[in-house]
Amino acid sequence: MQVDLPILSYLKEFFEIHWVVLAAPGSDMEKNAKEYAVQHGIDIEIRTARGHRYLPFCLLDYYPLCRDLAKIDADIYYCNWTPFPYAWIPFEKYIPADRLIMAMHHGSLHDGMQLKHLYKYYLKHVIRRKIKFQYFSETQANGEYAVKDKSRATIIPLALNDFGKSNLNPPSDHIEFLSFGHIIETKNIGLLINAANKLYEKIGDKFRVKIVGQCRLWEQLYQPLIKYPEIFELDIRMVPNEMIPDLFSTCHYLVLPYKAVTQSGPLRIAYGYNTPVITSDLDGFKESMVEGVTGYMFENENVDSLAGIMEKMVMGGQESYSSIKAKQKEFVDSNLSVSSVVEKYKMMFNNFKVKK
Repeated sequence: MQVDLPILSYLKEFFEIHWVVLAAPGSDMEKNAKEYAVQHGIDIEIRTARGHRYLPFCLLDYYPLCRDLAKIDADIYYCNWTPFPYAWIPFEKYIPADRLIMAMHHGSLHDGMQLKHLYKYYLKHVIRRKIKFQYFSETQANGEYAVKDKSRATIIPLALNDFGKSNLNPPSDHIEFLSFGHIIETKNIGLLINAANKLYEKIGDKFRVKIVGQCRLWEQLYQPLIKYPEIFELDIRMVPNEMIPDLFSTCHYLVLPYKAVTQSGPLRIAYGYNTPVITSDLDGFKESMVEGVTGYMFENENVDSLAGIMEKMVMGGQESYSSIKAKQKEFVDSNLSVSSVVEKYKMMFNNFKVKK
């Protein structure tokens, strides 16, 4: 959804689009997709699949889905969905390879991926098919499991999402750090908590850390790490999209201490709300980050390095924040605007040799 929502309303002016969304009944995804489609006059079809995609009986839904897609007889099928592991069987059977563009979020793998040992074989199989691929970054397009024939690969970055406006601003009496997103092992939130503990012991309560996101094991894994509750604000749940503008507008910095990453949705949200970022120095961040312009990077898995960057931001106060914020805005306006991303999609679709 983070890929589709910023661009569909623009692309519909140039292409006839039938938007098929896989969503759980009554979910936020279904609600958001329907509202967006009505607002922008987009032809939408909501489909569901029973059970988890790792369970084989989901094929009872995927086979009819793929048969119905084939009946549409589209010039181009753009698939921003990973049909791994079972859905690929009916997808391969019914969707013509010479009319297909697959959006590929992975061309390399990281340790935090589910079923990594199987997913690599899926990628090896998919890239052998004579279809076109779209990657979202140079790192993934040049990954070990990316398509080697670069004439079949297009790189288009993720467009910036707009979840609405906010009239709020960050506090003026302290520096606010935000952690946002689904909390899993690879997000490395424990490192942020430990860095905040260290920083408090050194400079006191001149800052706050707000941690927002869903986590199944918060009480067991992360809550025990918090030594000084007074500097933490916790909202451990799935946060609705309408809260996002205020969350990002009321913090000074978004902190992404990941130990593995391909692309980061929260990073793009931060760019959209002109929120400077602090990230680990992973390759997946390096191609999206400009040190000292869009934010700052610390040494991966190094708690002292992260604490040091946070200390620098706290001691620099509002002046340092205003400076990096202005630099980030100039960079984003010049390089990551929705209009520039839409132009790349138009070029990809218009250059596609339709075969019927």
